[in-house]
Amino acid sequence: MKSHIPNPHDQAETGVRDEAHVTHLLGLPHKILSHHEVEALAPIVLHELGHVSPFGLTKASYFIDNPDFDCLRGIAGYNKEECSKHKDNVWEDPQAFALDMKDAPYHKQMLQFAENSLHLKDEQSLSPEEIKALAKILGMQNPSFFSWPMKHGNHGLLIFESDRLVHARHKDLLHKAAALLSLC
Repeated sequence: MKSHIPNPHDQAETGVRDEAHVTHLLGLPHKILSHHEVEALAPIVLHELGHVSPFGLTKASYFIDNPDFDCLRGIAGYNKEECSKHKDNVWEDPQAFALDMKDAPYHKQMLQFAENSLHLKDEQSLSPEEIKALAKILGMQNPSFFSWPMKHGNHGLLIFESDRLVHARHKDLLHKAAALLSLC
């Protein structure tokens, strides 16, 4: 049986790629602020998160959960299969991206989504069963999710599916980056 000896060159390449992804993510707040007048910033940011390679997202759904009004509303949807509908660099013409997304079926499905709040039942945690049921409605088979507090007592919720096993440090990075959706 052969043992795998880590190649320092491979580790260095991985570190450079990770640094490039972090640099890309750190640039998003500036892009968000530069395009604050664009109505559909959340789909653009979700699209950017979907294209960060270590995450390997195939589908992602962003919701805002408002317990005060008992409402869970779909804000943006990302489906890797629908990426051919728009330009590669969505920041070049964000208004065009917003128009392109109006024809993206998964995103349209998300914009029409409205259910009762998931946080009313238990302010501290979301039920994995409820998340799985919601993900099934969205066509996801093996979902992961993050939730985070937002302004005015709201909660952000990102449910996603990946085409690969996401390393724990990349999952943590995605969790931190998902909060950028709250700036939109």
